[in-house]
Amino acid sequence: MGLFSDLFSTKPAEEAAAAKAAGYATGKTDANAALDAGLAQANPLYKQAYGDFSSLAGKFGAGQDTYNDATGVNGADGVARAASIFKSLPGYSGGLTTGIDAVNRGAAARGDLGGGNTAADTIKFASDYDANKYGNFLSALAPNLSGATAATSGGAGVLGAQAGTATGVAGQKASYDWNAATGTGNANADAALAPYSASQNFWSALMGGANLLGKATGIGGWAPSTTLKLG
Repeated sequence: MGLFSDLFSTKPAEEAAAAKAAGYATGKTDANAALDAGLAQANPLYKQAYGDFSSLAGKFGAGQDTYNDATGVNGADGVARAASIFKSLPGYSGGLTTGIDAVNRGAAARGDLGGGNTAADTIKFASDYDANKYGNFLSALAPNLSGATAATSGGAGVLGAQAGTATGVAGQKASYDWNAATGTGNANADAALAPYSASQNFWSALMGGANLLGKATGIGGWAPSTTLKLG
């Protein structure tokens, strides 16, 4: 019975198929878990980097808003806000006062402190002073434009990289799933074919046994050799 059990049993094929399917399932689970773990570690880093860029963009954005106010982009209200900031800057009032004092001293030396020329000189100085200072004010604000753009671009880059990583992980998991499904399907197909293989083994063994029996009995044109002895 041992021989026939070995030849005709489907159990070994079924066990092998089950082992293959289990191996594919384990490999898929382990691979997907590793990908999930890697993504879980990467996401906080992406979040931190994006947060840094967002914070930087907010800081530069405030300067950009003031620049827009100062250049009139945001209308009269914006200009008024910018003027208020401009005139509150350290050194503005002191420089204006010092300059006007110098104009008055010059007028006093000429004996024209209360004259029309002195008033005109004072107005001209104040106007030139404001124009020069305001130009410096705009120049100081201008870098906020490129800074805000760079910070926003950096944040967008982080989000793009995060999306790319997530897409890559999803693609790898899909590939592992497909391989596992294909391997499991092949293993199950092998198990399904096991009865046919067992039947083939049965008929091969049966025909092989019949051939041996025929040869032993002389059926089919073959007979055991005999030795004739004389005397």
